[in-house]
Amino acid sequence: MIAKDIVIGEFYRFKDHPNYSYAKAIKVLPPKKGENTNNYIVVKCEHVVNKDDYFGFVRHFKPVDLVRCE
Repeated sequence: MIAKDIVIGEFYRFKDHPNYSYAKAIKVLPPKKGENTNNYIVVKCEHVVNKDDYFGFVRHFKPVDLVRCE
């Protein structure tokens, strides 16, 4: 997936583990801007096990590591 296809608030799965956990997109961060100190675009996500969970871990992922949910 590329960064321009990421929709804020949508759930995504992980390319390496497509049957376990979800990532809800919070924000797309450009390289070397604000809280992103990397040289590449990252997606700030809430990492949850189930879509209806009340809380999750906030993590950063590369857009290429995410795939759309079915």
